[in-house]
Amino acid sequence: MTIIASEIKVKTQLSDDDGFLWTVEEIVRKTAKTITVRLCSDFSSSEQHWTKKKDGTPGGVIRTFRKTSVLQGIQP
Repeated sequence: MTIIASEIKVKTQLSDDDGFLWTVEEIVRKTAKTITVRLCSDFSSSEQHWTKKKDGTPGGVIRTFRKTSVLQGIQP
């Protein structure tokens, strides 16, 4: 399914080109042209990608998309 970046909500799942599935845990910032989100994957072997790291701090990666970008994913 394709999703326009401006339609991203918390819990939207986005797929990388290699099929790795991320979940939007937080919308960090919105501007007129971009949306910045924190993406996590609790199924990853890398602790950095988890929603919360072992020490309790937030994990995940921050990514910014143009609101007009077409992405692969699943809406909640």
